[in-house]
Amino acid sequence: MDLFLRRYSEWEEVIYTAIYMVISVLAVIGNGVVILAVIRKREMRTNRNVLIVNLALSNLMLALTNIPFLWLPSIDFEFLYSRFFCKFANALPGSNIYCSTLTISVMAIDRYYTVKKMYASSHRRQCLRAVCISILIWIISFLLSFPLLVYYDTTMLYVFKDVTVFSSGNATKLSSYGWRQCRLAPTQRKGMEDPNEAAKRESDAQKVQLFMSVMQALFLYVVPLIVLLIFNAKLTRFLQENSRQMHRSLSDGRSDDAGTLCIVKSSDLGQTAAVRNLPARRMNVRKRNRTTALLIAMAASYAVLWLPFTVVSMLLDLRILYMEGNGAAVIERIDQSCKMISIMSICVNPFLYGFLNTNFRHEFTDIFNQWICYKLRTPTNVQQEYSTIASPRRFTFFFFHRYRIYFIFISQYVNFR
Repeated sequence: MDLFLRRYSEWEEVIYTAIYMVISVLAVIGNGVVILAVIRKREMRTNRNVLIVNLALSNLMLALTNIPFLWLPSIDFEFLYSRFFCKFANALPGSNIYCSTLTISVMAIDRYYTVKKMYASSHRRQCLRAVCISILIWIISFLLSFPLLVYYDTTMLYVFKDVTVFSSGNATKLSSYGWRQCRLAPTQRKGMEDPNEAAKRESDAQKVQLFMSVMQALFLYVVPLIVLLIFNAKLTRFLQENSRQMHRSLSDGRSDDAGTLCIVKSSDLGQTAAVRNLPARRMNVRKRNRTTALLIAMAASYAVLWLPFTVVSMLLDLRILYMEGNGAAVIERIDQSCKMISIMSICVNPFLYGFLNTNFRHEFTDIFNQWICYKLRTPTNVQQEYSTIASPRRFTFFFFHRYRIYFIFISQYVNFR
């Protein structure tokens, strides 16, 4: 009976749990290092890095709550936890996911206007504005996940309901048999209930579930993806136009220099200027291509990782796919695999928004050298130092080298006498 109540086999549980653990550990390390890199130095506390810290914080919380709140309760067919845990376990990860997607959208908008307009406000005011935006993102995320806190509840999935059974002494009583589940469902009433009223409540619950599914698809996929595509495309076009204007101004300046130096044939100064401008132009082109590739990677990774989960969730909520019948086990595993793919974004985000940033790479190298390499190097250095001093020949050289001035003074005093 216990094996019958489990959704997955033992080897499937081991594989899914191992993959989720790897994702969570990598996400905790990556997002933790990003947060540490910004906190430890004042120079890293810019408005853009404040948003990156907000993204890393939401991903870190999702990495810590994914296994205990989302994966482990879904292993058993029967929900074994309390009603409060049912609501909290769905609302908290939901708010973290909303916060992550909204922060990515705000970062795309902020990146475009920062590069284009170059804000003239002070550094402190920009950071304060980014902190206020981050707080507003968290408030909106909690409001978007509030329906999960209200409508998720523990309900009974009955196999037999209100059946007459015989008890001791040939007495009869009404009993119901089923499993307790945590899902988005209408609140069930105890005792006998009018079938029409039950059907109406079930229809209302389906409407609420469809509304929440549409809202989830909009705010978790459609809106962030549109924002990423529009503002990354606008930023790429702006960088290309700016690069063309710079090249045009450089070429005009070079032609003016050539007109003034036309009397001198094959001037060395003109050749050196041309040689100097060529590597700078190539470096600018390479930098622009790198930035364009990074912007495309940000939009593409978000589209690829969140598309399967969004499509499968919509098909399930629209009743196109059913969690019933012979194909229920296959659909259950497809749904869990799509959730796993979307959760991988908490590992990809630190790499895209942190590790590919030059300033963050310098900080990561500094943290690695200071925290890890120093701890690995210190015992070896101390051991080598003591072994060097303990050697007889080395000790003699060290002793005379350390006190050589006293020996010189004594020898001069003896010669004087």
